[in-house]
Amino acid sequence: MGQEIGWTPGNLWTPDVRIANPPPALLAKYTGKEKSFFYDYAGFVVKVIQDSMVADRLRGILEIEAVQIEKPVDVRVMVFPARPLRGRANRMLHGSYNHSASQISLYPIRLPRDWIRHEGSDMFKLSYQTLTELKKRLLHEISKTAIATLLHELLHVKFEGRGLASYVEEPLVRKLESQYMQGWETTLLAALQRASG
Repeated sequence: MGQEIGWTPGNLWTPDVRIANPPPALLAKYTGKEKSFFYDYAGFVVKVIQDSMVADRLRGILEIEAVQIEKPVDVRVMVFPARPLRGRANRMLHGSYNHSASQISLYPIRLPRDWIRHEGSDMFKLSYQTLTELKKRLLHEISKTAIATLLHELLHVKFEGRGLASYVEEPLVRKLESQYMQGWETTLLAALQRASG
């Protein structure tokens, strides 16, 4: 299980994140190159989230928002993208919070399988400086999406127990996420450079 998110005096939140084990049936659907790419992707996301600058910023936001969490939260980085949301083929699930299991799941963004096999296989293995502009932009998007998704799900934790309907809670969470994701450029760039290669 992850450590408690939230804090008591002297017990600062630390991001305890793990890579989820995909079920064998799901693993069988991907080629060796794709599996390697997505495991590297998940490892990269874990490094970005656990980066000290990122952790400090997230900790500061949780303190400002007074997020109180009663039990440990298991934060897991999923290896493969989620299926499209029912009835919304163009909407992808980036994260979820399971209240009863006290579990946050972060999913990778969807990328063309052809691109992964032919272009993307070395993206997480090379140092940031040697990457093409496209791959640098992609690493930036991956990092920002992972942090924004984690923050989004942590803010849902803040509102649990208040009995708000989801159509009331979701806009509140989105507004806070949008507000707190401003001004991350320097932190993000430093974290993703440290995590790459």
